[in-house]
Amino acid sequence: MWRLPTTVVLAGVLAAGSGVRQRPSRSPARVVSNAQIVIMAPLKSTMLGPRGYELVTMNLDGSNRRQLTDNDRQEFLPHFSPDGSRLAYTTFTSGSYGQPGSQTDVAIYDFTSGTEINLTKTGKDSYPVWSPDGSRIAFLSMRSTTSPGQRIWIMNADGSHAREIAGPSGAPDDVNWGDLAWSSSDWILFVTAQNIDGCFKTRLDKIRPDGSQRTKVTDGGANCTPVGMEQSGDADPGFSADGRTIYSSRGFPRAPAGGFSSDAWFPGKAATDLSLPAQPSCIEGVPKASPDGTRIILFRACFDEPAFKGGVYLSDVAGSYRTWIADGFGPDWNPAR
Repeated sequence: MWRLPTTVVLAGVLAAGSGVRQRPSRSPARVVSNAQIVIMAPLKSTMLGPRGYELVTMNLDGSNRRQLTDNDRQEFLPHFSPDGSRLAYTTFTSGSYGQPGSQTDVAIYDFTSGTEINLTKTGKDSYPVWSPDGSRIAFLSMRSTTSPGQRIWIMNADGSHAREIAGPSGAPDDVNWGDLAWSSSDWILFVTAQNIDGCFKTRLDKIRPDGSQRTKVTDGGANCTPVGMEQSGDADPGFSADGRTIYSSRGFPRAPAGGFSSDAWFPGKAATDLSLPAQPSCIEGVPKASPDGTRIILFRACFDEPAFKGGVYLSDVAGSYRTWIADGFGPDWNPAR
């Protein structure tokens, strides 16, 4: 994942639409739901450092909370398998998120056996996502010694038959890749960094699992990254269950202008801004759509409000409210629940 911008971040819905801001409605009094989610819970620290987060599952209403891991390694951005029986995530075998020289591998947590297994052991693999049928896992790897940047690899769900499918060229419009999502329509979505004529920002592209049909999905918005600040553009993409809508964190140095659909990008492509106009300084990221297509969970923090409770929040797909769910980061839904 690209680091959260220090300016406004948009949890943007990438569905074709008018681009008109939604008027906030009153937040539901409380959530009543047995839908299951997984989060990175700050059990030992409030920082993204060693022993800072452990994996926790819980129902959306806070019931049936269960801590899965308890170790000195940082587990990062977990994703449920399509049948809900396993989690795939990045595990830091040394260091932690944002720390130079850190080493990472792809890990699996199996609910049946209650065991955690490293599927890779290179120290250079991260950001795994499941194929629609759960038989394969796509991930990013820095294994290559001859090609630039992080490249997309695919392996079987047991870790076998790992192979590279594609990677950045290193050209100004294709500097590096990051942040994967795999849709039910069998597209792999990824973040592409570009630096054209001094304008650095990130956009979204998609590609087929065999490395074909690479397609530009967004242009990252109109804003370049301000000097000394983290990138503007798109990050943390997630698909709706039907694969037609993409949700993205979009960083802006000023008020955002909107979102997009999973179709190919074109000038003037419509977008819907889901951020709350009344709280322009808040950051939001890692949005994930519910299996039934009615809700979104995301990370949210408002640094200019001392009493604000950061963590995982719930919204509807119109972005009309925010309801606090739990302390934590990197939420994902169990598609089988």
